[in-house]
Amino acid sequence: MSNIKYLVIHRKDKNNVGDMAADPLQYFLKKDQYHSIDISEWPADVKISPDTKIIVGGGGLISNDNFDRFLSIIGGGDYAHLSEFRKKSWFLNDIRNANVHKTFTEKFSNLLSETINSLDPNTSKKIVWGAGHNGDPTKKASTIEYPEYLNNFDLVGIRDYGQNYSWAPCASCMHPALRKKYEIKNEIIWFEHKKQLTREFGDIAMPRFINSGSNIEQTIEILGSSNIIVTNSYHGVYWGTLLGKKVILTDTWSSKFQHLKHKPYVLLKNEKISEAIEKAEAHPSALDECVSATEEFWKIVQQL
Repeated sequence: MSNIKYLVIHRKDKNNVGDMAADPLQYFLKKDQYHSIDISEWPADVKISPDTKIIVGGGGLISNDNFDRFLSIIGGGDYAHLSEFRKKSWFLNDIRNANVHKTFTEKFSNLLSETINSLDPNTSKKIVWGAGHNGDPTKKASTIEYPEYLNNFDLVGIRDYGQNYSWAPCASCMHPALRKKYEIKNEIIWFEHKKQLTREFGDIAMPRFINSGSNIEQTIEILGSSNIIVTNSYHGVYWGTLLGKKVILTDTWSSKFQHLKHKPYVLLKNEKISEAIEKAEAHPSALDECVSATEEFWKIVQQL
């Protein structure tokens, strides 16, 4: 990858419109100006030029069991591998082997230190752009505890608002479809995450859509052609908010919903959707705020 200036690593589930829209560089560069790869297919032995800027995100990649290991490796490279190797070293089980264990530990520590000191460090600039926390939703706190591997990145911008890192909202806010005006065809719709389908359909009849597929223009048109959006999808909330709609979130099944800058109305337990409609509020300035923050972050990435 010696001739590539930018490499974007994110989740590329082609049947999840949010994943496909989360690659930030698609809104700033042409397809032949950078390379992208699915984080779940990240090759551990890939060789990257020091001149290549590695961008991880967006999407709910942080504190997710499926992606944390990859993020750790990307952030630290061989250092991360050796640190992981250290954690898996011999833990003494039988006290009769204490002397043998002591000798092994001393030799192992010396060998590990020598190896780490002789490594050729990866000097590529590594950036987190628009990735977000996606862990246990029961651990509610005003400030999220993020993994230590983020400290290995040169620049960190996360989509969770009000945390100890720069705010970099999902770059899909740059999509021109969000600036269009759509004919209202439905007063209210239900927009579901394909992996969080529910049998409960509320107390109001409404069209039902799922976040599968990769056509963001079509999805935004669906969201834009309603006044009220009921959803359990992150991008259903995000795009609905950017379109100036009232959004009702039915289920906070991940920590990803806890630190949105522009909050939807969260349906209470046993609350009817008809009761929640009057409580939901639109955020007219959300699109401009997210676009401005994204453009500023892109400037920093270029200057890095």
